[in-house]
Amino acid sequence: MSQYLEAAAQLLKKAETQVTANLFGNQKAQELRAIARGYAELAAIDKGLLPAGLAQDLLDHLARRYT
Repeated sequence: MSQYLEAAAQLLKKAETQVTANLFGNQKAQELRAIARGYAELAAIDKGLLPAGLAQDLLDHLARRYT
């Protein structure tokens, strides 16, 4: 996994920890689903299943959402 993907995975893990500790109910479930999608997207990028431009857009989105 590239350095960028590893950094994004660490960002998702940090977000997951914050969501688990601070949110409840439906809001918590929604955020955890979004984080799970982020992990799935990182896996797709790592496997080369997404075009480079789309991969960069996804990484940018994750960075904006969770920082």
